[in-house]
Amino acid sequence: MVKSELPEKTASAQSSWIPIAKSALDHPHMTDGFAHVYEMTANRNTGQVASVALDRMGGIEWDTTVLDIAAGAGALSVPAALRGAAVLAIDHAPGMVNLLKRRLAPFPSSDATLMDGQQLALEDDSFDATFSLFGASIFPDWRRGLMEQARVTRRGGKACVATWRRPPGGGPFMVMAQALRLVFPEMRPPAPPEGFLLLSEPDRLAKEMAHAHLSAIDVEEIETVWEGPAGHAYLDELRDLHSYMGVYAQLDSDQRRRVDAAILEVIDGLASGNTVILRATAVLAVGTKR
Repeated sequence: MVKSELPEKTASAQSSWIPIAKSALDHPHMTDGFAHVYEMTANRNTGQVASVALDRMGGIEWDTTVLDIAAGAGALSVPAALRGAAVLAIDHAPGMVNLLKRRLAPFPSSDATLMDGQQLALEDDSFDATFSLFGASIFPDWRRGLMEQARVTRRGGKACVATWRRPPGGGPFMVMAQALRLVFPEMRPPAPPEGFLLLSEPDRLAKEMAHAHLSAIDVEEIETVWEGPAGHAYLDELRDLHSYMGVYAQLDSDQRRRVDAAILEVIDGLASGNTVILRATAVLAVGTKR
């Protein structure tokens, strides 16, 4: 593998291959395009965690009120609505909200709206169950996000939080990180959000949820599996997602070709036949509002 130097502005950039929460509405992660790409590539990973989260919470059924914070592409919202719950899905990205509104349109008691998970414009004690899957952990003020989630959970209701066990997350994000290290061995990866690092520790996650006035907290680690095509078909399928990954997006065309070659090298080492399986661990916690 031919090594290349990374431009100084790219090496020092704080944007990463982890989609970090931002408020600027012109950021690429705010768009309809990103929402579509994320649904097609990431929901197969996050959806597995969402399925376990719904089961662990229990009682998600007809007329249960559910809040899905940083709902993304609906990996939890839609299955919850299918169980009969009245779901409010919120996200700070207009593109995600537009997608969520379409996905929740068949469910009259469910809706999606634009809202900051760190400052919920919602009444206290208003939801039976609240979820923040891979949301609060990347908020700039993640402690406030946890406090807000607990605030709007009714007393005796449950709150669920999930994050990845290790940076940079699951699925294609792991492959991109490894490929970038191969091509730019001197590059220092952008620092993950503080909440990502701290809440990835099960004991710390439980402690912070208790600080947010939740009790009887159960924490577990869940293995997720991302399955996709091997070889050049992997690049074809993930090309659009790669264009939204901060470090990769800043590369010139020659550097991208080198990283693409490194991605193929990584995938070839993991492939079984025409398929590649990418395994990652998520941390899932459920607590009860005191």
